[in-house]
Amino acid sequence: MTVGMQPDGNYPSAVSTVDGGDPLAKLIDSARGWHGVQLGVLGFIGFCGVLKMGAEAPGPAWLQWLATGGSVGAFVTALWSIVMVGQVAWPTGDPSAPADPVAMSGRLRTGIRTTIAAVAMMAFAGLSAWWPTEQAPSVEVSLGNGSRACGEVAEGAPAGAMWLNTAAGETLEIHLTTVANVRPVASC
Repeated sequence: MTVGMQPDGNYPSAVSTVDGGDPLAKLIDSARGWHGVQLGVLGFIGFCGVLKMGAEAPGPAWLQWLATGGSVGAFVTALWSIVMVGQVAWPTGDPSAPADPVAMSGRLRTGIRTTIAAVAMMAFAGLSAWWPTEQAPSVEVSLGNGSRACGEVAEGAPAGAMWLNTAAGETLEIHLTTVANVRPVASC
């Protein structure tokens, strides 16, 4: 098959369809579908951005700054992708000028790729919430009189004593002279 001029003097479009439909209309419909997906992604990023994973953020400060940068980057990237796909979904150029389907499909591909990049950045930023938190080890303290206490060792006890936070919510002060044995345990 040779490609030549059409009877009206124009060359055929670089984008064609097998079923004979209008390629520009299909491109616009596809862009409008992706635009809805992008608005969902932007909502997801906004929702994740306002979630707080507890009173104190887990992990070191550098990780929190990296997560914040990832969230902001995901938001900006999502906005950029919405603009790119929106230009294809709702063209605002001169209606009498012919549309360039090749340029429009390139914009649509770029918008889709940046949408995927925004989701990836948000997933990366969300991973910081899974940083392991340090917990004080639980210990079982055996006293010389045969009694036992179990809990987490607390800081700030006076010299010659230790504070033990029990599962019941009590803080016991144990004098070290009465301690017969201390052993770590998985839980109390």
